[in-house]
This record gives sequence, C-alpha cells and structure tokens, in this order.
Amino acid sequence: MQSERMNSWNLIDFVKIVWKWRKPIALVVGLAALGSVILTDPRIMPPKYRSSTLFYPLNPNLASSGALFGGTGDYLFGGTADIDRVMSVANSVPLKMYIVEKFNLYEHYRIDTTKTNYPTYTVIKKLDAHYQVEKTPKGAIQISVEDRDRYRAAEMANAIVERIDQINRELINENKKKILEIYRRKMEDKEIVVQQLTDSIFALKSAYGLYTDIEDLAHQERKLQGPKGPEVDAAMERVKVLEEKKKGAVRELNNSITQYEQHLATIDADIPTILVLEKAFPAERKSKPIRWLILVATVLLSFTVMAVTAVVIERYAEFRKIFTA
Repeated sequence: MQSERMNSWNLIDFVKIVWKWRKPIALVVGLAALGSVILTDPRIMPPKYRSSTLFYPLNPNLASSGALFGGTGDYLFGGTADIDRVMSVANSVPLKMYIVEKFNLYEHYRIDTTKTNYPTYTVIKKLDAHYQVEKTPKGAIQISVEDRDRYRAAEMANAIVERIDQINRELINENKKKILEIYRRKMEDKEIVVQQLTDSIFALKSAYGLYTDIEDLAHQERKLQGPKGPEVDAAMERVKVLEEKKKGAVRELNNSITQYEQHLATIDADIPTILVLEKAFPAERKSKPIRWLILVATVLLSFTVMAVTAVVIERYAEFRKIFTA
C-alpha cells in the first residue's frame, strides 16, 4: 500500500516538475518538431521510391533433352538448391557490378572515382543499402530496389531479374556443354567402330572376291568347290558376323547422334530459368522518409530528454539543500 502511494506521489512530483518546466520543454519540443519538418522537406531530404519484383526459379531439368524430347513429367518449379543458386547469383559481385555499369551508379550516387580511395567498394556498399533480396514464405524470390528516381528503381529491379536469368542460363549451359562433350566423344568412338568394321568387311571381300551381285554367284560357287573352299567359306561367315556387328554399331551410332543433337538443341534453345510473377513498376508513393513517423519520434525524444533533464535539475537542487543545511 505504501509502495503504491510512493509511486503515485513520484508520478505527481514528476507531473509537477514537467508543469513547472512546461515553457522550456514546449520550446525545445516545438523547435525539434520544426527542425524535423524542415529536414524532411523533399528539397532537403529527397524522397525515395521502392520497386519490387517477384519470381520463381524454374526446374532446370525442364530444359533437358529428356524433358524436351522424351516428355518426362518433371515439376515446373525448382527446388531448394535452385533457389539457393539464384539467390547466390542475386547477391554476387559480378551482378552488382553489371548494374553499376549499366545504370552509371558512380555518377548517380555522386561517387568521384578520382577522389574516393575505394570507389568500387563504396559504390557496391551504396547499392547494397538500396537493394534487397529475400525469399518469401511460399518459396518465391523478391528483389526490391530503392532510389530517388521511381522509374530508375523499377528499371533496375527488372534489369537485375533479367541478368539473373541470363547468368543462371550460362551456369546451367556450362554443365550442359560438359555433358555435350561426353556425347561428342561417344559419337566419335562409335564412328570409329563403324569405320573399322566397314574396313574389315571390305578387306575380306576384296581378299576373297566376295560380292553379292547375281553375276558373280557362279564364280563364288566355283571358289567354294576349289582347294581354298574352306577358307572362302570361313571368310563368308566372318563377313556375315562383321556385318551383323556393323548393323548394331550403326544403330548405336545413330542413337549417339540423336542424343548429341538433342542435347545440343537444349543449349542453343533460349529457355528461361525463372518465372516472373510480378514485374517491378514505378511506385506511386514514396517509401522514405516517413515524415509523420520522424515527427512523432522527434517530439517524443525531445520531450523525454527535456523531462529527464528537468527532473535531474530539480532533484539536484533538493539534494544540494539537504547537504548544505
């Protein structure tokens, strides 16, 4: 009970002190409010506009030869690894430097490369302060850009997404090119096998005069009945075996050529790796500064500082009276 009375009396004392100092407090609060209004004026603190774009990474297997020519039922959207890869690309220095060069951000952010010690580091840090990449709860990726120019902010956000798609395609195509090289070597190996079988068959036929023309049937019959008949018969059997092997090798070669051409088509095809749900557009309302929030925060802070100062001064006078009494 006594504690509650102490608290109430303390609150009353505080109100009395604030009321006693009401004029200085009101003056300081008024000046602080006026200062915040002046400082947040668009001519002093230019407004900034925020534009955002939303997209999903696509399953890279959709651009594979199996999906394009085999009709495999892969999922449309990519998995966790695809999202992580796209976010890594979005936060990479090469992509940021591309945006810096494309939109001439050195000049836009007023960075003098001749006078700044680390101009590249400075411009990237400046871009980072106005650029955000985040994953939404539903697995999409949102890219936001903030700038004094609402149109530039939208253009930068859309350009970033286009560049991400391009870099992502290049990364996927690099792996495809390695696989394509495997298909190419496999195709060349099959061509060599077919050529070797063809040469062997031709050599046997030339050595034993084995032909399939009807006019040569009588001549081949006499050979089979002659002293070298067994050798000719063995050669004919050997030719038959080699021709069967050649047919199999030709089928394998054709399959390898088909695989090579199909895989090559997936590299040359301009297939997107992301699906844009929302393109960035120029914002109608500014995102910063929020003038009313700055004004309220300034008024509360200045009032708190002045009230605490008044209490300290008043208590100091009381303590001084006690010690000097």
